[in-house]
Amino acid sequence: MASPAGTLRPRRDAAAGVGSRHRSEGLKSMPAVCGFVQLNPDAPSVSDALARMGDDNESGLWESESRFVNETQDVGVHSWQFGTASPVAETGGLSLALDGYVVNRTQLASEVGVDDPSFSDARLLLELWHQNRVSRLEHVEGDYNFVVTDGDGVHVVSSRLGARHLYWYWGESYVAFATRMSAIARLPGFAPQVDRMAMLEMFNFGYIGADRSLLEGVRLLPGATCLTIQSGTVRQQRYWDLQFANDTGATNAVATGFEEYVEEAVEAYRESVDAHSQRFEQITVPLSGGLDSRTLLAFAAQQRAGIPVHHVSWYGAEAQIARQLAIECGADWHEYDPLGFDYSTMLADGDLIAQGNIHCHQFWFLPVIQSMATTDSPSIVLDGYLMDVLFGDTFLILPERTDASQADTVSAINRQWRRCRPELVKKVFSSQFYDDYEAANAHSITSQLEGLDEPSLTNRVQAFSFQNRSNRYSVALPNVQRQYADYAYPGTSRRLIELYRQIPPHFKKGSQFSRAIVSRADPGVAAVSWAKTGRPLDQDKGRLDRLVERFPVKQAGAMLMLRASGGKLDLSHRADLNRHFRQHSGFRRAFLDIAEQERTLSRGIIDADGLRRLVSMIDRGWPALFLLQALVTVELFHRRFIDEA
Repeated sequence: MASPAGTLRPRRDAAAGVGSRHRSEGLKSMPAVCGFVQLNPDAPSVSDALARMGDDNESGLWESESRFVNETQDVGVHSWQFGTASPVAETGGLSLALDGYVVNRTQLASEVGVDDPSFSDARLLLELWHQNRVSRLEHVEGDYNFVVTDGDGVHVVSSRLGARHLYWYWGESYVAFATRMSAIARLPGFAPQVDRMAMLEMFNFGYIGADRSLLEGVRLLPGATCLTIQSGTVRQQRYWDLQFANDTGATNAVATGFEEYVEEAVEAYRESVDAHSQRFEQITVPLSGGLDSRTLLAFAAQQRAGIPVHHVSWYGAEAQIARQLAIECGADWHEYDPLGFDYSTMLADGDLIAQGNIHCHQFWFLPVIQSMATTDSPSIVLDGYLMDVLFGDTFLILPERTDASQADTVSAINRQWRRCRPELVKKVFSSQFYDDYEAANAHSITSQLEGLDEPSLTNRVQAFSFQNRSNRYSVALPNVQRQYADYAYPGTSRRLIELYRQIPPHFKKGSQFSRAIVSRADPGVAAVSWAKTGRPLDQDKGRLDRLVERFPVKQAGAMLMLRASGGKLDLSHRADLNRHFRQHSGFRRAFLDIAEQERTLSRGIIDADGLRRLVSMIDRGWPALFLLQALVTVELFHRRFIDEA
């Protein structure tokens, strides 16, 4: 059920003519959408605004583009997309521009009474909107944002989970929205400023909370949201909310047993993966030795042979597991050595796409997707977004509690998502920055808890996760990579989300529910060891596994050995990027070449002595690379938007 519409307030524009003069160089291949709505005669013309906003999308790998400008010349939208169908549809005085795709085309066509298979996704959504407005949007499967104009104004709409990032800005004379913030920053009257809360969240969590961005006043459109611009006002309405029904004391939650829930999950997964296989001609799967990617591959391989799979080989044991999975599923194997990646190029390419809103750690898959885009040319990449939350034990807190205070909740969230120990931050950053960092931690979490009415601590923490798109962390990676090949998330179908709402949390302990799904669907795939335990999926962790997991003996031992040997004996995990920083000069210099520059040290975040202490910590075995990566992420944002304004 949609929640009541909310009225928002605009940000005041600066003097006309002030804006970002940065023009992206190099990569101009990113599918995107941008739009502009005049609110008064002082605003730039629509044609001028669209020309500025699309300045870095002149050419590239996108395959189709289209735009519309309304009859009164006060609304314009431009879309560049993968695929050959036009991303714009117009009929009967309505216009719709799409960024993304729809999966359940047959169902939607039947619902709106269309029997023409040539109808584009944009046209189907336009018919659905014309007949139902927001009331049926929660039933659309796919990954998209779209913009529709009708007699009631301009409506900017996100998909149910909001996995596809879209930024928007409300100034005194216009509203603008775009896939990339730089499109908005190029508009006359926009004076870029840092959102300090967002910056501090980047250092706390590795993501930016709620609807903030690093540019003050530029917001990220939440999931399941319709933003309506009409007569100079902006209203924000949700058309779907996640509401749990898994109270173990309630009849509806215990009437179905574990096995029955697993059977429903198997059928729901099969339905969703089959729908994606039918919708897209070429699919590929990034394959690890974990649960989520093998689940998608197992179901997809039941429909197709020779699916390309791509594995990043951080260490040999997991590579062997992934290779066995590929053989079991008859997949086409591709393997990459991440130690050979060019991290300087990766930082530059990732910054061009993410523009400060995604922690640069999430750029690590870029060389793989760039290779895939030129060799496999996949129509879609199947990604396991949210699957570990839905049916695994990620963010799971047991035993369930209904008496947890807000302080308990804040503590639980910090245990899950705070990315570095605060005492390490205090040792290296400026005292003022550290004070602000601590204050921002509490404010960020408590402000986002205000709208969550969940008595169970487990549900409250997971609802917090959903409110942040799984904390904008796991979905951050595909929002970088989808600029080269589009991504899909079969594990987030409405049927699977509905099932997730009902499952008693204790069913997911030790990821037993996720493991049972694979075991039921494909015993051969389940027989291949799980990288997390080294055991087949039908076997639980042993006592030693649980002990090692609870007490990080290996990490502590590796740190002690590193210190005792003066840095000569590094026994840390090959996939540990802190180790990579210590051992590989190219990776090390990629970050330090930015961090050591005078303008980085002039921001009031860290000085030269603090940076030396931070580097020394990493060299002595402390897991503090995250902080250096956050520093570089924020610095690249400053250079793109603030220094060149």
